[in-house]
Amino acid sequence: MTTTIKVSDETKQRLDMIQAKITLARRRKVTLMELIDTMTQIALRHEDELLQIEKPQRSEKNPDAPADKPGRGGAGKADEYVYEE
Repeated sequence: MTTTIKVSDETKQRLDMIQAKITLARRRKVTLMELIDTMTQIALRHEDELLQIEKPQRSEKNPDAPADKPGRGGAGKADEYVYEE
């Protein structure tokens, strides 16, 4: 089963960058679906950390825009988690 999800342009750019890095490291094309599956498995293994992440506050001018809070969400650890496998 597949599901379509909407992500921000920034998130899509980050996913594309991670996808490219993994493709280079593994020397084979990694699909977006494989990447999302892997990231989901990693997130589930780190469920306790994931549950501790504060919900981002929305901007009053643009309620759909994520709050700009550096250090939130563990994005800096993405490479560490991806390459641990």
